[in-house]
Amino acid sequence: MCTVVVRVDPGAAWPVTVLALRDESPDRPWDPPAAWWPDRDPDVRGVRDRQAGGAWLAASDRNGLAVVLNRWEETPGDGEGTWTTRGTLPLDAVVDDAAPGGDGSLPTSRAFNLVRATAAGAEVVTWDGASVRTTVLGPGVHMVTHGDPDDPGAARVGRWLDAFRAAPAPTGPPARVPGDEPVAGDASADAGGPDAAGDGWGGWFDVLERSTVLPADDPDAILRDTVEPEGHFATLSIVAAAVGPGRTALRHTRLADPGVLHGPDVHHHA
Repeated sequence: MCTVVVRVDPGAAWPVTVLALRDESPDRPWDPPAAWWPDRDPDVRGVRDRQAGGAWLAASDRNGLAVVLNRWEETPGDGEGTWTTRGTLPLDAVVDDAAPGGDGSLPTSRAFNLVRATAAGAEVVTWDGASVRTTVLGPGVHMVTHGDPDDPGAARVGRWLDAFRAAPAPTGPPARVPGDEPVAGDASADAGGPDAAGDGWGGWFDVLERSTVLPADDPDAILRDTVEPEGHFATLSIVAAAVGPGRTALRHTRLADPGVLHGPDVHHHA
């Protein structure tokens, strides 16, 4: 159950900033952001799931950023092994500017929330097994997990959304810091992660730091390491991103210990 925080400010130079935390099985192999799909678009970079070949998060300067989060509702085909991978959704959004259900058909995957961010704004496309609906995220700060956007009844949202809204929000790209490795193909990353350069990301990362007072298996914990009925899930990486006209900048942090924000072996990619 991943977590995404989104700030929307239509009049800003960078209208959307995004903090995305990925929860996945520690045993499932994956790759940090790079241009893993040259056959589809050599300019698209993202976090690749090696097992299915798709993306958890994908980004390009042309079509912004998209990230997929799991939901748990039953969907047609449950138990029959007939689903398509949700990892195609961020790629379809960023490569083809395609939205699930845009052609009138229902998705053939398990349930999801797809967060899409462009210079024009942000939205969440939801497939709950019964219908596809789109929620436009208006100006301000929003939080998405496994339920509806900003739903106070959803784990983590009711506990932390007000804290993210009260904190100073990042207004531009995450800055590179000494020792960062550049994300392959991200020419705009030099335009500006976490607040080593005073780039405005410190407020949100302070909220993450405060959230670690909770045990990693607490339902309200943002940085997670827990065994659910569906399996073992842990927070493995964090992406901080900014989306502007014709440019998307991001910084990726691979967590050395699942569900732990700090540690001597945290690896950064910008």
